[in-house]
Amino acid sequence: MSKRITIPVLKYECYFKGNNMYLGPVIGHLVSARNYKRRRLQKLRFSKYNGINGLIFIFKKRGINRYNKTIKGYYYNAKTASFTAGTFPYPSAMFIRTRMKTSTYRHFKYHIGKKIFNFPFINGSKWKFYSRMSRRKNIRNHLPKTMRYKGVDSVVRMAKKYNSVYLKPRALSRGRGILHVRKLKNGYRISNHTGYRKVVKTKKRLAAVLRNKLRKNGNYIVQQEIRFKKSRNKMDFRVYIQKDETKQWKYSGMETKVAKAGSVISNSKNRERIIPGDKAFKEVFNMNDSQAKQKKEELTRLCIRVLKGMERDGAKLGDAAVDFVMDKNRKIWLLEVQVNYASEKKAYRTKDERLVLPYILPTPFKYAKALSGF
Repeated sequence: MSKRITIPVLKYECYFKGNNMYLGPVIGHLVSARNYKRRRLQKLRFSKYNGINGLIFIFKKRGINRYNKTIKGYYYNAKTASFTAGTFPYPSAMFIRTRMKTSTYRHFKYHIGKKIFNFPFINGSKWKFYSRMSRRKNIRNHLPKTMRYKGVDSVVRMAKKYNSVYLKPRALSRGRGILHVRKLKNGYRISNHTGYRKVVKTKKRLAAVLRNKLRKNGNYIVQQEIRFKKSRNKMDFRVYIQKDETKQWKYSGMETKVAKAGSVISNSKNRERIIPGDKAFKEVFNMNDSQAKQKKEELTRLCIRVLKGMERDGAKLGDAAVDFVMDKNRKIWLLEVQVNYASEKKAYRTKDERLVLPYILPTPFKYAKALSGF
């Protein structure tokens, strides 16, 4: 049919509208240059391909040719469970898993419409998230008290009121740059994820440590710590909320991150293990089956309200992870929404981390198919 583009022999669906036949779905999956090379990590995303069909290809930014409106990449062949190189037309829906310039987004929006998600891909500022969500009555009561870092006085005030606080860079993830400050009877204890621990007795000494330990740009927030530990292990949760073929937000899975004893954060390097969220509800918070189900439903409704709020603010979303903690009274406290959360990376990690992957990786393609009109 064309020497310019690749039309692979695959299972397609089609429909007629007027004098036109539409063949598809055609879905583009924009990945980072690193994951473009490690294509085998993408295979689990295609585990539900037989329920989607059509042409699904992965590509990187350098593969885009705006002049002739084609994209170089690799399409998935279900028969061989492998990827084959080709040059493809612009897709009818696009799933983003790396940064995209606003100009590139506008270009694709012009040519394929609003059938693009997740944009912007970078997590927004933690302060922006807090300031926007705290305006919403049905969300603000689930947010730890947060303020901008404006020197040592802001830390002292918050620590006096809440006993312990976190200082977090506004725009970084994976625990980078985080400090934990706890108010003692006579002074403060400062610690971070590298094992650094220091006790100071005066505000002046605290200020000196903060000047030394905080990143130079000073773009930090001070956030109330919601304390709950099992033994000496800090615990927090991640719930995956995604859109599927219904185009509606749905619960896809949940996990509990158990930090190493004494660690102030629970990122992958400071983690002891991961356990399924439902199991933690029952074993750690002593919920029965009915209570765990109700809590999960409450959590899902709350997260969907947050995501819809972000969409009203302009985000184009379809795949997200929400980090939260619970206190001893089982109240949910939202920390942040992650769009560029670890997914493919988890395939390299321990078995407990990989448990959730079959439930979350294939779902965005179901949503992309629905967006494409099939």
